[in-house]
Amino acid sequence: MPRRIKSKRQQVASLEAEMLRRVRARGGLSRVQLARELKLAPSTAGIYADRLVRDGFLLETESPEREAAGRPPTALVPNPQGGRFVGVDFEARNLMATVVDFSQRPLGRIHKTIRPDDSNAQILDKITQAIRELMAGDTSAVLGIGVGVPGTIDPVQNVAMHYDFIQGWNDVPLGARLSERFGVPVFLENNIRSMALAELWFGAGRGLRSFVCVGIRSGIAAGVVVGGHLLHGARHRAGEIGQWVCPVPAELADGQAGDGDDRWRWQAGTRLEQVASLSAILAAAQRGLQRGQRTSLAAAKDELTIDHILAAARQGDEFASSLIAAVGRIHGWVAHQLDQLFDPERIIFAGALADLGELFMGTVRETAGQLADPGHQPEIAASTLGQYNGAVGAAALALHQWKPKR
Repeated sequence: MPRRIKSKRQQVASLEAEMLRRVRARGGLSRVQLARELKLAPSTAGIYADRLVRDGFLLETESPEREAAGRPPTALVPNPQGGRFVGVDFEARNLMATVVDFSQRPLGRIHKTIRPDDSNAQILDKITQAIRELMAGDTSAVLGIGVGVPGTIDPVQNVAMHYDFIQGWNDVPLGARLSERFGVPVFLENNIRSMALAELWFGAGRGLRSFVCVGIRSGIAAGVVVGGHLLHGARHRAGEIGQWVCPVPAELADGQAGDGDDRWRWQAGTRLEQVASLSAILAAAQRGLQRGQRTSLAAAKDELTIDHILAAARQGDEFASSLIAAVGRIHGWVAHQLDQLFDPERIIFAGALADLGELFMGTVRETAGQLADPGHQPEIAASTLGQYNGAVGAAALALHQWKPKR
């Protein structure tokens, strides 16, 4: 395929976007520093920087650092009023959205519930409603929208390809639909990779060159960062670990929990998402209740949710705790596999299970340590960004990918 040659305007927009990224990443740079970093003549860097100031994207402030004798240089910093960016992150049951200003400061957030019987059109309407609610009440323009999409995507065509846990979610032109409704650029990314971006820029992956972020929700996937960049793969499927065939603790293999049997079993065709996702935990709990398992969860039998199970585990319910422990052992095995594959600096777990703290993470670390090579202990951490980390990552993606119109 012939290489596409950028027009002069596209080249200028790309250069100015890179200037904005560098200023934002460093918390402020002088014109001289920008020229050095981008290998431009100071006069050339000054022309572009002046236009970004004039257009309201950068502010000038006196830098505390002197580069030579005389007056301190003027530092350029992002103008919070330069515009806003919306980030949306959703999966089979939940939709989270946030809005940030031009300096990446969060301004608001929204949560909406996705029902099992919601159609694609209804999900799109909920995404639209969330964005409109976040856009209201502020006069600064929304410049871009980032969406963390579950399952596989085509980021070039801005299409959501497929997701197992939303019925009929195939070849959805999500980017085009949202761009038509709001008139701004829309950037799609897999939702777990959006979570990895949030960790890279703001969380447990900040300052690292190599890490893996495991997102556990209705499904399971991993965002892999290598050399400081997100790994997408040849067909944008990197990190789709939910289909891994995995061993299962005996109590889950038997459909039972709480019997104290720590043996592992291999079951033909058992996939990771089938036994170690939030939907799998809910299904295992429901099977236990149907067998008459003694547990505080019996009070919520007809309307049992994953939140009931997590709360019961926190309160020391033996059955709920044993389910979490069993799934923790599986994810300890997952961490070991990822450690062997990528040798990352850190493996980060994100989602509701990671929010349980040591109740879940302790088992993950213990199991991964038992499986590790002698003398090696993988570094495993829980995300501290909360349930909106994917939305934050999606908003930051839009902000980093956005280019000024030239």
